[in-house]
Amino acid sequence: MARILLSEDDAALARGLVALLEQNGYDVEAVTTGHAALAHQAAGSYAAMLLDLGLPDVSGYEVLKRMRAAGSRCPVLILTARNALNDRVRGRRAQAGV
Repeated sequence: MARILLSEDDAALARGLVALLEQNGYDVEAVTTGHAALAHQAAGSYAAMLLDLGLPDVSGYEVLKRMRAAGSRCPVLILTARNALNDRVRGRRAQAGV
């Protein structure tokens, strides 16, 4: 079973995503802060990460930047309501799927 790390601070959205992913056979760990995302990602092995940009302590961009600096090659899909071109470019430069 593939493990996915979900980093999302909106409780209702996180519950829905966890339920959907688990119904489709994924093992999901959900965290609500950037620091927790970094700690879980460093300590675990994940097939992918779903990353919210608007985390309360550390932005999703910063989480991704730190992951890549530490050598993580974990695929990351950014979750955001932002749709401006500069947000998509910034995500690509941080090596994420946006």
